[in-house]
Amino acid sequence: MMFSIAKRQIPSTLRSFSSTAASSSGGGGAGLFARVGSFISGAGLTALATEIYIFKEVREGNLEMLKKQRELEKRLAALEKKTH
Repeated sequence: MMFSIAKRQIPSTLRSFSSTAASSSGGGGAGLFARVGSFISGAGLTALATEIYIFKEVREGNLEMLKKQRELEKRLAALEKKTH
């Protein structure tokens, strides 16, 4: 038969998982407030890092624009001297 392997029994000594349920010593993982607190902490740190990155990019962009504006003003002043 095609599916005859599904009918075979695997000896318990070959199984890698436990056949009995693990006993719980209480807790069972993080509670709701711990999970929410972790989420808020992660979201806050992400927001802070993003804000710092955006502030840095805006500042560098502003400095670049000011530099280009000064260069244009110098070129304009040179053209005005030439024509007058």
